[in-house]
Amino acid sequence: MRNIKYLKQVFKIRRIFTLVMMLIIGLLSTPHFIHAQESVDGLDYAPNVFYQTYQYEGEGNEFAGFETTLQYFPDENGIYQFSVSSSGTTIVYIYQITSDGIYELAYFPETYDKQDLRQHADAKDEFKSLVLPAELTVGQTFNRGYQNLQSYQVVDILDTFDLLDITYYNVVVIEPVNHPEGATQRFYYAPHIGHIMDEFIFTDEEAYPITSSLYTLRGPTYIWPTDFD
Repeated sequence: MRNIKYLKQVFKIRRIFTLVMMLIIGLLSTPHFIHAQESVDGLDYAPNVFYQTYQYEGEGNEFAGFETTLQYFPDENGIYQFSVSSSGTTIVYIYQITSDGIYELAYFPETYDKQDLRQHADAKDEFKSLVLPAELTVGQTFNRGYQNLQSYQVVDILDTFDLLDITYYNVVVIEPVNHPEGATQRFYYAPHIGHIMDEFIFTDEEAYPITSSLYTLRGPTYIWPTDFD
């Protein structure tokens, strides 16, 4: 009798063990779906700071193609300087990385001598324009412009986005709340790269869209904007 009871206990333990293993295997084999993120760290999308040079291919307009160059790295206050060159014209921008987001402090048209303008009076006054908030959430609106008059909305955070044979992940899509009449304008940002594409799509199907698409990056800077928040 003792042997029969012992065998029954062994079989019972084996059945329990088998059921547990089947449950574990079932859980491991269940497909896991990755859904689009609803919110991301805006500092990971700071423009024109992760690489030394960004080159954009333009279509639909002679000024759509341009190149940006990081001229001065972020200082201890997160202030950095870069230039945007297109069709023989160069504009210098002063940006700042803060815990609240990325701000444009000043810009200087027709500037060609690469002087450090981060401490210029225009970059130190009270006027600044929010470029990207510290947190980006789908459906969120924020204002840009030195008078905060331009409203923008985060319309999507894409799992993947293909551009010129490159796949980007967790791409933030931003649109103006009030689109230009007869057109839709969108801005695309990728983490640890920044701005990757602009598009201007007209409602007139015969009109060609205007796009600026990132196609070359040079010189990673190994700068992480979260160091300045």
